[in-house]
Amino acid sequence: MNVELTKLYLGVDGGQSHTEAVIADANGHILGRGVGGPSNHAEVPGGRERLKNAVIDSVGNALKEALGSDQPLTALVSETRFASAHFGLTGGADYKEEIISKTINADVLTLGHDAPIALFGATGGKAGVVVIAGTGSVVFADDRKGNTAQVGGLGYVFSDEGSGFWLSAQTIRLAIKEHDDVIPKTGILDLVLKHFDVSRIRDLTDAFYNGIISRDAIAKLSRDAHSAAVAGNDILKAEIENGARFLVTGVGSAAKRVGFVDKFTVSGVGGMFKAGLMREAFIRFLAQDLPSVQYADALNGPAVGALLMAFEHGGVKLDHGLFETVNANRF
Repeated sequence: MNVELTKLYLGVDGGQSHTEAVIADANGHILGRGVGGPSNHAEVPGGRERLKNAVIDSVGNALKEALGSDQPLTALVSETRFASAHFGLTGGADYKEEIISKTINADVLTLGHDAPIALFGATGGKAGVVVIAGTGSVVFADDRKGNTAQVGGLGYVFSDEGSGFWLSAQTIRLAIKEHDDVIPKTGILDLVLKHFDVSRIRDLTDAFYNGIISRDAIAKLSRDAHSAAVAGNDILKAEIENGARFLVTGVGSAAKRVGFVDKFTVSGVGGMFKAGLMREAFIRFLAQDLPSVQYADALNGPAVGALLMAFEHGGVKLDHGLFETVNANRF
């Protein structure tokens, strides 16, 4: 069977932890959603195949739900043609365009970074600033007049303050200091050893340096660090507030670079903003440093933002009726 679906639109958010696909018709009715594995690091050994599988799994599962089909995912994806598809990818489209263009059939196929789709989803395609704080972090501003700016997002070694990996790394650094009796013991060392089920802090660091423990696995420590901060660990609470302060400073820089002067909207997305302390600290510092700025929770996630971009690139007008339909059918 050759499925010719020229009136279906596809948005894909390709991230470090998973890939999410959303399919809708030309009127904005969301018909299917699918999830696959991570889409980042396509340039490393095995990365190209991992990316292809993530695309097939996410898009195939979305098609399966949209069409009620029991076809194998690979066949379903290869036999479907979309009117327009947009992929927003962590790290951008480098090394990925060739793979995706051979996997997805679309009249219009566009690829870009994940930050613009996060903003599109958060604001419904309007001007503003989005702060992404998940495994990594980045601040992105777009005035919808052709001016954009990005702050951060240059990777976990040199950048990504306020992210899950950053908080985890800060927590491990504090654990090492506790181990070395450089700072008073507040339970951070025990927290880290228990989380990773190791008896010595060196077992953890060696495992990371040798590639046994992944960056994503390290980032998951941030959840326990946040819980400890909520429970009363003031040192970890201070680290979370430092991360929030970094992100607010990034908002000010990005806004200045695109020419936002007075009122504009800022939204926070990603796992770190689902954590109460980070969200509260970010909103508090934002009000202190940029009092004319309005914080608003994201209207939709990045995958829906990618869908809106697919509509725009495919010639569908992003009007109020379309947004209402998309929001009424989101899930």
